[in-house]
Amino acid sequence: MIVRKERWEEIRDGIRALFVESFGRPIGEDYLDWRYFLNDSERFHFSIEASEIGTLASYSAFPVRLAASSQVFESAMSMTTMTHPAARGRGLFQALASELYSDLSGQRVGLVWGFPNANSHLTFVSKLGWKDIYEIPTLVLSLGGGATGAFQPSDRVVRDDGFRLDYDEAPQDRLIRVQKSRSYLQWRYARNPVNRYENFVLLKDGRVSSFVVTKRHGAGIDLVDIQCASGAEAQLLLSHVVHGYAEAGMARFECWAPLRHWIHPVLERMGFKNSAPITYFGARELVDGLAPEGWTRFENWYLQMGDSDVY
Repeated sequence: MIVRKERWEEIRDGIRALFVESFGRPIGEDYLDWRYFLNDSERFHFSIEASEIGTLASYSAFPVRLAASSQVFESAMSMTTMTHPAARGRGLFQALASELYSDLSGQRVGLVWGFPNANSHLTFVSKLGWKDIYEIPTLVLSLGGGATGAFQPSDRVVRDDGFRLDYDEAPQDRLIRVQKSRSYLQWRYARNPVNRYENFVLLKDGRVSSFVVTKRHGAGIDLVDIQCASGAEAQLLLSHVVHGYAEAGMARFECWAPLRHWIHPVLERMGFKNSAPITYFGARELVDGLAPEGWTRFENWYLQMGDSDVY
């Protein structure tokens, strides 16, 4: 059945219990509330299968506004799929997904997209009508020792971990990308209850021109969101970021960068190389005419690690 947002309190405990049964570890209540209930969106995309013994399966999608060519499109990012071990083999995932996609279509949501893992990828493309768009490699920089002369700090870079400065909501090109207003950035990074992010910023005329959001990951750094106005600003900002972390003992940096975007050669010149992990990326159109033009081709997208729910 489809669950509406006003019923979140009724199903939350069942979702937490199902997560433990499905993955063998707990999920924080604060994370669930942050992701599904406290995200400043009126939309809520959740489908569950329940019985007298509790929640047997669930499939959800997260509401995301995509921006492309000065237009805004309502979309949904596919989220965690869960099935109780006692209910596996009944086709519940496929049934719940079909139910949810029908509901999304009724809400005029044009596209569902996401990053299937190795366990669910085949089901998405063979049974749920998804199209494979790309296999996203991870770009990796391994310094093998502290900072080098290739990376320099800049006194133009400021920190804004709380995302309180003036961020431009408009995309800087015609590519399909997640629309990132200041309120979205504050929710996604500053108020994240699980991860701590740091944000490095360049300003122009008092407004944010470029920024890079980072997260410490073990002994390395994830560059989870690279949003830069030009190659020159990207080079200056990324050099500052790498230098600072390398001075602090970090020697491995990871990020995503679309191959045909100008950010890719900037990172290559810095020494980043394609590596694992490799992430499936795909989508399914739900309503004709309501998805961004060219959505099946990865060269039309600008995606970052932070656009996934993993990083």
